[in-house]
Amino acid sequence: MKEYPSNLQEWLDWQQTLHPQNIDFKLERIKSVYEKLNIKSIADKVIIVAGTNGKGSTVAILESILFENKFSVGTFTSPHIKRYNERIKIGKEEATSAELIESFKVIDKLRGETTLTYFEFATLTAFYLFSKKNLDYVVLEVGLGGRLDATNIIDSTLAIITSIGIDHTEFLGTTIDSIALEKAGVMRPFAPCIYADKSPPSVLLSYAKKNGSNFLYNQNDFFTKISNTTWTWKSNLGKELTLPLLPLKGDFQYNHAAAALQALELIEPAILENTELLENGIENILLMGRYQTISSNPEIIIDVAHNADSAEKLMDNLNKESKKNTIAVIGVLKDKDVYSLIKPMIGNVDKWYCGTINSDRGMNSEEIKTRMSSAINQKNIKTFDSINEACSQAMASLGENDRLVVYGSFYTVSEFLDYYELINKHKDII
Repeated sequence: MKEYPSNLQEWLDWQQTLHPQNIDFKLERIKSVYEKLNIKSIADKVIIVAGTNGKGSTVAILESILFENKFSVGTFTSPHIKRYNERIKIGKEEATSAELIESFKVIDKLRGETTLTYFEFATLTAFYLFSKKNLDYVVLEVGLGGRLDATNIIDSTLAIITSIGIDHTEFLGTTIDSIALEKAGVMRPFAPCIYADKSPPSVLLSYAKKNGSNFLYNQNDFFTKISNTTWTWKSNLGKELTLPLLPLKGDFQYNHAAAALQALELIEPAILENTELLENGIENILLMGRYQTISSNPEIIIDVAHNADSAEKLMDNLNKESKKNTIAVIGVLKDKDVYSLIKPMIGNVDKWYCGTINSDRGMNSEEIKTRMSSAINQKNIKTFDSINEACSQAMASLGENDRLVVYGSFYTVSEFLDYYELINKHKDII
């Protein structure tokens, strides 16, 4: 009898060694194992969410509104911030480690000689767990791209594309058009596809027309207006709602909320008739690591911004707050463009603390400094062998009225949160 790993972390470590590539854009392997799982359906209705930025926010908004309206809803997101279990939720509750391990065993037995990437294993695990729960809705976040992403083996009821920006160029191409075409792969003939941002790339419009998809987009088919205390959403179908402000920071988040409401108007219109439950859904949105203030004294902000567009949105949020002496802890992955990540932040950050992420994919802090040096005075950049060390030194140097911003990667935020939890536990013991 095969000896299995004894705990969740051992399973995850093993999964990362199973396939020779971390990312492998081929759907044949995951499709073959999915068929062996003999899954009839993962939910009555499936919404798939693709895009460069805003996928996690859009999933969280849909999840919260559906949950408050008493629908059974599962979500699959990636990457996680603190625990792998965050990736798979049912009724806003994370999958237990026992459920995950049991699913891993089933998938491993059925896969035979077929190798799977870490993400493919996670995707199949989500599908298997969802299939056991008789769910009304599943909301899937695309991992990378769309056309060849593991999540795209399911035929969705409706697709949302949140935004198109330059990221993952080694897999998706180097132009907006090439990236947009990869993400357009989530569209299905005769099914709706909603674009959350304004002014969609023309290739999306032409792809939708050729594909027979019902394509709707912001400021053409639905509209938003934000005031000091409320925001208004209106669609071309005649519905208009005035709602409480989102708990998510940034005006751009209203694009995601607007797309979510447009999706619901098309496939679950009764939700928009119950204003109380809709407001509850908006007020109870939960999302970690998106311009999240975890301390006010000293002020500490964490953000998973890891590409040019998200760094600009982070800057926009900082610009809306009072000017403070600001220290940034930054850690990035090797495939990222450091200059595009720091460029929007130059006017907001006084000191930079670069850390090396604890992963083979992490860029060395000295390399980060080298790539920053053309735009920032070297005396304002410090380097550290780990995110923990960068965080420790940054926290130690914070004055009472200073601000700390931690960003650059999901990994950076995750490692900071582990460090922050540890020092707070230590304070409690003392």
